[in-house]
Formats: sequence, structure tokens, C-alpha cells
Amino acid sequence: MKKTTILIAIFLLIGIKINAQELTCSDFKNGNFYVPADNETILPYKIIRNGNQQTEIVEDPENILGTDYNKTAYEIIEWIDDCTYRLKYDESKMELTEYQKFLNDNNGVLNELVKIEGKCFYFKSTLSVNGETQQMTGKICKE
Repeated sequence: MKKTTILIAIFLLIGIKINAQELTCSDFKNGNFYVPADNETILPYKIIRNGNQQTEIVEDPENILGTDYNKTAYEIIEWIDDCTYRLKYDESKMELTEYQKFLNDNNGVLNELVKIEGKCFYFKSTLSVNGETQQMTGKICKE
């Protein structure tokens, strides 16, 4: 009886250890994610990643952005390493706005993992224009 209890306890501990594994940068390379609204992001949006392709879908049920705002964006991901990537808009899948063209013309936006907490990673996005750098921070969470 004692051996059975010990074996059950070992299996439970192994199961807990397997389920409690920490996420790594590579866990955010493919799949479905969301960006919650915060001080810098006024509306939440979904991200669908598949290899070097990313689709962003803004969640705007009250139509704050207006009916003429394109709430779906298609992007190309250039992976620098598992924790760093550059995003550019995919002009083969959508008509780019002037701002999106500007971002692409300035080598896109560099995104770097800062830390992982739970199922979210905190990032720093950097855009360099004429020697000046603009930064934004946020988080992306696994669904």
C-alpha cells in the first residue's frame, strides 16, 4: 500500500512539473495571441502568427476607429533570433496607408522580448528614423 501511494505521488509530481514548464521566446513564434488594451494600446487586438507571416485583427465592437479604418493588417516577420524580430507590412496582401509605407521605408519596426511572465511576453518596439529612435512597450499573450 505504501509503495502504491509513493508511486501515485511521484506521477502527480511529474505531471505538475510537466504542466508548469516556463514559456520561452520560441513559444511565441507561431499560434494565436492577443494584445490587451493599455495606456499605449487603446484597443485590444488579436495576432495570428504562422512562420514569417503575421495577421493583426483589431477588436473594435463599438466602432471607435470608424467604418473606413482597416482593422486587419498583414505583416511579414523577419526573425533575427528567437527573441527578436522585425515587422514590415505586407503590401502584397493589403493596400498600405501612408504611415504603413513610412514604417516599411524605414526598415520596419524592431521588436525585442524584454521578459516573460505567465503566458505573456513583454516587448519593446523600436523605430529608427534619420538617426532618431522612437520606442513603445507592450505585451503579447498566448490565447
